[in-house]
Amino acid sequence: MFTKKIISFSIILFLLLTLLPQGLSINQNPSQTWYVDISNNSGPWEGTEQHPFSKIQTAIDTAESGDTIMVLSGIYKESITIDKDLILQSKDAHHPIIDGKYNQTIIHILQPNVIVNGFILRNSSGAPQSSGIQCDAENIQITHCQFYRTRSGIIVNQTEEIVISDCLFHTNGGGVLLQKANQIRLEHNDFLHNGIGINSESSSQITIQDCYTTINGIGIFLKTTTDSLILDSAIYNNNDNQGGVFLDDCQNVTIKNSRIQHNGFGVKPIYSKNIIINQSTFKHNTHVGLFNIESDDIHVTDSLFTDNFRFSVHSISGSFSIHQSNIYSSLVGIFSEDSTGTIDQNWWGSSFGPVFFEHPTIDRVRFKSSHVQIRPVSTERFEAGATWNMDSSRCQMPDDIWLHPLVNCTGQDTDNDGATDAWEKQYDYDPLSWDNHKELDPDNDGLTNIQECYTSQWGSDPFRKDIFLEVDWMPSQTGDPDQNRLTAEDIQTMKEVFEVKDIMFHIDHGKMGGGELVPYQSNFSNANLRDIYWDYFLHQDLNNPRKGIFHYCIINDWGPGPGFAFIGWDGLDSFDISAQELSENQPRRERNRLIVGGSIHELGHTLGLTVDDHQGNDNIPATWLFTKQWWRYRQYKSCMNYYYTYRILGFSDGTHGPYDFDDWSHMDYSFFKNTHFTLPDEYQ
Repeated sequence: MFTKKIISFSIILFLLLTLLPQGLSINQNPSQTWYVDISNNSGPWEGTEQHPFSKIQTAIDTAESGDTIMVLSGIYKESITIDKDLILQSKDAHHPIIDGKYNQTIIHILQPNVIVNGFILRNSSGAPQSSGIQCDAENIQITHCQFYRTRSGIIVNQTEEIVISDCLFHTNGGGVLLQKANQIRLEHNDFLHNGIGINSESSSQITIQDCYTTINGIGIFLKTTTDSLILDSAIYNNNDNQGGVFLDDCQNVTIKNSRIQHNGFGVKPIYSKNIIINQSTFKHNTHVGLFNIESDDIHVTDSLFTDNFRFSVHSISGSFSIHQSNIYSSLVGIFSEDSTGTIDQNWWGSSFGPVFFEHPTIDRVRFKSSHVQIRPVSTERFEAGATWNMDSSRCQMPDDIWLHPLVNCTGQDTDNDGATDAWEKQYDYDPLSWDNHKELDPDNDGLTNIQECYTSQWGSDPFRKDIFLEVDWMPSQTGDPDQNRLTAEDIQTMKEVFEVKDIMFHIDHGKMGGGELVPYQSNFSNANLRDIYWDYFLHQDLNNPRKGIFHYCIINDWGPGPGFAFIGWDGLDSFDISAQELSENQPRRERNRLIVGGSIHELGHTLGLTVDDHQGNDNIPATWLFTKQWWRYRQYKSCMNYYYTYRILGFSDGTHGPYDFDDWSHMDYSFFKNTHFTLPDEYQ
């Protein structure tokens, strides 16, 4: 009887083992948890909680598939490769810091099914494709991490099914870069002080939900991206000269229930098609709420356009429709050039519809070579726009973090305060008594005394304002190859603008360590422009001492726009001049005059002169002859006034009438490194 039971059990066991589904096996190696603690200096290093490893890579190399690695708080200076599916998890409430020591990639994920949770990643290299985390495998989750001082926080490269959630990206060239990626979800992430918050190229099925982007050059930049969704997100206070959501050659993108507020340009489709905007709020954008450039089938429903400083909607050579939306209290509601549109069943601030003249609450429409239907209108206001309010606790910069390079002055420094003895003697500081030179700025020019000591080699003075500008240029393809390069006469003209206020303007055109010829590019994108900044201004060096001292200019034939200030890393310290585009837009003016006038204007933006300061600044309607805006702001005799940008090379002192503005007294010489775009109190 016992023998029969043994035989029966053996048969059952054999059948169970042979009939198990393929790929399913009895787990003979249950998952294990390994521990890492940088403070374990003396060993033993066994990976246990009592005797943890001291390096994360050691734990990864030891672990098996499915294991968990728990990392205690501390600063881990290493670059990590994950080549097996596992969980990399912080153990403590205080996130461990992984410092990449300026190597190309801090964490490189090569294997699917990896989770990374709860880390601070900083200090990648500045080279192209360097990042905090690079994902080269599918089904990855990255949660509760912070990224700063990287060229890109996360790069997702030719893979799919990646989830990035509850992360903070600040002070990076870019927050997230998606390259030929598919089925990517970004949920509840914050992006601030990045060149570009989210950058997607040649990707599809991207979902961006409950993300906040603020004080970036561009909050969200999608290029050749399709079938994607931006949902329940706040895109606000991004660059006054760039903006919120840029869609370049995209198709089938939906923006739903989102707040697009106080950007330069709220949403900007360029050469795109079938863009759906639903239930979203466009408010306080300084230039345009929705700016359509040569894009077709832009459809807006149930949205709110109000209190935009210039235009709620501006369309150039495109087609668009707006239905059941509220459009009121902006300077111009709709400005259509060479476009077709259907704008019906909307509330315009009045039961009678829009007007064709300036009005404080009823929006104005202006058409040029366009066919636009604006009736019938709604006689009642809609419940339109985003259905939620922004959370003011989101998008906050962490305290006590080191962001920018420290400048080292060469020479004897007896009191170890950062300034050389010779420099201190020259400017009546005691070389034997410590001074807080890294904070002192007696002339309020935005340069600390240590930076003044460093730049004394070029004639700076701590008791006289100094402005430094590096000017790079591309060879021209439309005539003389050198016509994008400033001449000695151009440089002198620009210096004289500031000499009237006893400000020394130092232009580096090749004699102060910068100022160089950049290889030709044509019609490059905003992302390419950001890369030029990293490659030819920073020279891929996050510790380049020129950062925070020099403003930066690149002159080319054709860039992303005729001329605008941009954020390459974390502050509005740079501008682009597209000289050939300016020449074609202004054929009666000499190219050099356009370059110089545009440069002074854009430099003004990097000195803190923005649309928020004065309604005459960057005001296209003020260039329309004999309109109310033109009559009012023609008193503003400044290059910051579009009407005078190439007529007047200089800034106004505010003495020309009631609508003039004193540019000089409102300049913020530290704005280029302490950039903010906070909505003025009068609009709150």
